[in-house]
Amino acid sequence: SSSSRIQFRVRHVIDHLGMRVIGVILILLDIILMIIDLSLPGKSESSQMFYDGIALALSCYFMFDLLLRIFAYGQVLLVALARLIRLVRLGRILYMHKQAKASSRKMISQNKRRYTKDGFDLDLTYVTDHVIAMSFPSSGRQSLFRNPIDEVSRFFKTKYPDKFRIYNLCSERGYDESKFDNRVYRVMIDDHNVPTLVDLLKFIDDAKAWLNSDADNVVAIHCKGGKGRTGTMVCSLLLEEGKFDTSKEALSYFGSRRTDFEVGDVFQGVETASQIRYVGYFEKIKKQYGSHLPPAKKMKISNVTITSILGRIFFVSCLEEILFIAIKTILSIQRYMNIVLLHYFAQDYVTCQVMNCPVLTGDIKVRFTSTSKTLPRGYDNCPFYFWFNTSLVEGDQMTLKREELDNPHKNKTWDIYRENFSVKLLFSDK
Repeated sequence: SSSSRIQFRVRHVIDHLGMRVIGVILILLDIILMIIDLSLPGKSESSQMFYDGIALALSCYFMFDLLLRIFAYGQVLLVALARLIRLVRLGRILYMHKQAKASSRKMISQNKRRYTKDGFDLDLTYVTDHVIAMSFPSSGRQSLFRNPIDEVSRFFKTKYPDKFRIYNLCSERGYDESKFDNRVYRVMIDDHNVPTLVDLLKFIDDAKAWLNSDADNVVAIHCKGGKGRTGTMVCSLLLEEGKFDTSKEALSYFGSRRTDFEVGDVFQGVETASQIRYVGYFEKIKKQYGSHLPPAKKMKISNVTITSILGRIFFVSCLEEILFIAIKTILSIQRYMNIVLLHYFAQDYVTCQVMNCPVLTGDIKVRFTSTSKTLPRGYDNCPFYFWFNTSLVEGDQMTLKREELDNPHKNKTWDIYRENFSVKLLFSDK
């Protein structure tokens, strides 16, 4: 029949020695390209499209070849090939599952420098030979896109048996510390916030004692992403060890070590304004107080002034609301305070006189809140906030510019917070 004649001709073509040689060459090419693709995880988008395009073309060729063979040899080959395809699909699914997990971790870590040696692929950076910064060791669903805790445990037990100490800075979460032989020290710091100076100095003393006890010892410091809270503590430790003389130098170095500029140009150092301020505080504490807590200083807030508020029309009314709420909720003491608010339109500022403010001492967080949906909320679910320590306030006032306030420090908010935006606090000791 005509169908049989066509099948015979197709078999003659696909069984030809030349077609078999081409098939073998294409299979070898596919394997070589797959090895190259996997060995170069940081390829550009155009390079990745090139590899994906060739892979798609090869897949289409093999699929067409398969269909021709099914047509030429009939149902017997179809059953055998169907079984083979199921095995190949299972292998492919397992491979894609592994690749998807690796890709999701790299996507979350962005261009943070990763450790990809000795069979590991972790969001982990050697800041120095003995100080490591990393993201949170996770389990369950979190391990799909962050460091798997078992892999982190294997890393330290393999490379530094009995020579490592882990510092978990996350107040919001913990993990099974037995995975690290209970060598975990907790410092409770909220996300996008700072440690108290007491906790910072305790950490410095503990880490320094551990590192000095054995030349082979290492410390690994992490928060959630291994950036802000981690950078705050690491930079302070670098200053204490004498690696750098100024906080600016330490912050710059940490950012350069944590950022893999070959993968992307997003800066992965400390950026939150209060965290940068507290690294500066530690520099001052080391130089002026011998790395000891400075003497306690008591004060009251007598006046708050916010300048450059007319960037947008809606901002004026929202700001009045922010001031009322914010001043009344410092340390949750609204029932003790009376507010007198004055808005100077021509001079472009708002001032708020605070009466009956309680005595403040130590680490103070001032958080400005608003119920307005038009004013953007950032970290801490509020328009802006900041931390300071009363012992390190110089004189009777403190002025924080836009870049020194948490949330307005980000340039994506600068259409709201103009260049001269600032918050000024006046203090009294009565």
